[in-house]
Amino acid sequence: MKKKGLKKVLALAMAAAMALPALAGCGGGGETAQTDDGSEQVTLKWVFVGPGEQQDSQKVWDKFNEVLANYLPNTTVEFECITSADYAEKWKLMSASQENLDIVWHGWMLPYVSEVKKGSYMELDELIDKVAPELYEAIPENIMDKSRVDGKLYSIPNMQEMVSYVSSLDFPIDIYEKYKDKINPEELANFFAEHETMDKESWDKIEEYIKMIKDGGDLEKGVYGFADHVEKGYEWISNPYKIKAEGDDYTPINLYRTPEYKTFVEVYADWFNKGYIRKDILTAENVGTERYEVKGGASYLVGQGYMPTQSEIDQKAASGDTAYVRIPFENKHYIPYAAAASNTAISMNSQHPERAMKLIALMNTEAGAELYNLLVYGIEGEHYKKINENEIQPIGYTSQPTSDSPYGQYDWAIGSIFNGYEIYMEDKPLTLQNDFIKKVNEEAAPSKLKGFTLDTDPIKIELAQVTAVVGEYKSSLATGAAADPMGLYEEFQEKLITAGDDKIVEEISRQIEEWRAGNSGGETAEAEAAE
Repeated sequence: MKKKGLKKVLALAMAAAMALPALAGCGGGGETAQTDDGSEQVTLKWVFVGPGEQQDSQKVWDKFNEVLANYLPNTTVEFECITSADYAEKWKLMSASQENLDIVWHGWMLPYVSEVKKGSYMELDELIDKVAPELYEAIPENIMDKSRVDGKLYSIPNMQEMVSYVSSLDFPIDIYEKYKDKINPEELANFFAEHETMDKESWDKIEEYIKMIKDGGDLEKGVYGFADHVEKGYEWISNPYKIKAEGDDYTPINLYRTPEYKTFVEVYADWFNKGYIRKDILTAENVGTERYEVKGGASYLVGQGYMPTQSEIDQKAASGDTAYVRIPFENKHYIPYAAAASNTAISMNSQHPERAMKLIALMNTEAGAELYNLLVYGIEGEHYKKINENEIQPIGYTSQPTSDSPYGQYDWAIGSIFNGYEIYMEDKPLTLQNDFIKKVNEEAAPSKLKGFTLDTDPIKIELAQVTAVVGEYKSSLATGAAADPMGLYEEFQEKLITAGDDKIVEEISRQIEEWRAGNSGGETAEAEAAE
């Protein structure tokens, strides 16, 4: 036994010595696997966004490692859960120090292409082919491709609602009940769906209902939340630059220089003067978090229906909030070309990429459902009660966990939500049912920019300058409260041009045309979108 043990120690020492040159360029001092067939004990470091460390975090994570032994022998995981408020800053520090991380979360607060181009994440195509080909079956190609940069895959999209947002016209349930003989949700939805963008006719239709409620003495604080509706019919490229979501027009444009934005400025100034928008809109506290009798909404899945369920109404009332009847402005979805808001990547500094990829695959496929649910919801009986085979009731929270919850993670940050339980609700809306969300994803049209990657380096100075100008003018124009709204609008346009807007549009257009000429995927996506 001693002789065999000595030989093993000497062998490991020799392997470590041989690995030193390879480790010289990496931060930290993580162990290096000679093989990744499960024979060597490996500890993976996994960093993800969530509510932060909770009372039972370590207890659940210890249990996870115990169960993981049945799936990936000789593998343990060290977890670090970082709040969304802190994630971007902490990631910068981890990246700069070249910390030995294995699995890392990437999301909306970090620029994806920039992180890829500076070498933060490993290229994954060969790894998937070698150890996790099942991922290609679990994640549709048009969604997986959202994580490609220059044709190469650098992260795994965490499957959830992957489609474009849909704007909506929202009425509180009690307001709807009072005026429902004059509000036909289906008729209204059909009207808005017939208009490709937010033209004057669309705004006039909304005003009919604002005036009706104001004349009835119920408008109170006024209307709120319609500024982002200008984006209807446009797909995001690099904020604020958009492209028409449908058709064969690939011309990029700054959202704030579109005809629709000028119409919006005129309409909102008119609404402000008519008293539809509160006079203290620029100085009032809690604007946007209060109740509004007419408001603009978003993040709506077409097909839900327009009425909130009784559970939603009761849940909102219990928390001092209100449920809204929502009328969508569109009757279809598309899959945006840009990277998903929640992804899982492998750090370039990982010493165990194959083992990390195997674990990522488990979190995104049916084979790892037990592990996924354990990591997201905790231990049955302690952190949730099982209602039936598919639904649970968490202990300590109702929908999203917080730092004060005994335990719970954001399901969309761990892997595929379709791999996990649903939270029980007596008359659960379709938007919280995995089968419905899957169906919407499957039926959505692909972006006509599918496969395109924008390189912002040639225009990063101009983008920063435009962002600064937008910040200077947006608030006043987006509230209708400016003393001379159209004069301010013209001044805004001039400042955008001075900041380099035309150069940005020219560069984005050049890159799109170059991509279209050299990548048949652009033509394919266009043809598919037209069907």
